[in-house]
Amino acid sequence: MKQVKNISFVGAGALGSGLVRLLHAEGYSIAEIVARTSPGSKRRAAKVAREVGAEVTTLASARLECDVLWLAVPDEAVEEVALTLAGREHLPRIVIHASGALSSYSLRTLAARGVKTGSAHPMMTFVAGAPPSLKGAWFAVEGAPEAVGAARAIARKLGANSFAIDPESKTLYHAFGAMLSPMLATELEAAARLGMRAGISGKDVRRIMQPIVQRTVSNVLQNGASRSFSGPLARGDAGTVAAHLDALGAAPESRVYRALMEYAIGALPVKRKDEMKRLLETKKRGRDGSGKKISR
Repeated sequence: MKQVKNISFVGAGALGSGLVRLLHAEGYSIAEIVARTSPGSKRRAAKVAREVGAEVTTLASARLECDVLWLAVPDEAVEEVALTLAGREHLPRIVIHASGALSSYSLRTLAARGVKTGSAHPMMTFVAGAPPSLKGAWFAVEGAPEAVGAARAIARKLGANSFAIDPESKTLYHAFGAMLSPMLATELEAAARLGMRAGISGKDVRRIMQPIVQRTVSNVLQNGASRSFSGPLARGDAGTVAAHLDALGAAPESRVYRALMEYAIGALPVKRKDEMKRLLETKKRGRDGSGKKISR
């Protein structure tokens, strides 16, 4: 397989811009950053293009003279972009997309033109600002052998690992990723707001959260969730759990607490599970189904 030296991108959002910067730092040449025609898209593309010495183009004007073209566009735009590219006379040898939820089948119009297509999704969070290191991270790859080979080589160059994903499992894989980062961030935001409801300042709440969150994540990754599970559910302290539910009342965070509690009862070593289930089924705060107040 020909060594990949020159990569172009379609899309300059957080993921695309982050990958561009990381690849440039590892010695890859970034030829073009293909942006939408809107001023905002061109402006974002121009910013990262200046940093890496790339040219800003559009789908209509792109030369597409690269070893690999990497699509880093929203999922709903992947097939449309592929269809537009398929109408071009000159096409790159390899086109991959960065979607975690879509398979390489979404590039079938390019495959029909003889392009080697695939998908390569990094299991990492990208937000505005400096891109994260991908050293030790994992790329899920699938598609034509030549495209997969190129994606694996790029991952190695970035210090990342790669694994083959079943194309039919991409959506579940992406849901897995959503629970590892954005939904984890959502749960931590709910926890932070509870801390502030308890009178802790917004400045202090994250500092208080940091040690316990980091230790919990470390414990789970090292030993698994069951061996890292602690607190009133693990002890079977129904009175304390009932007090939590009373204190939460109708606050939005109550729904998060209840959903996590329900899942924990089914998946983790919760003691006095039947009593915990009755607490969840209680219609009135702090009372069981008969209307009697739960003892604490």
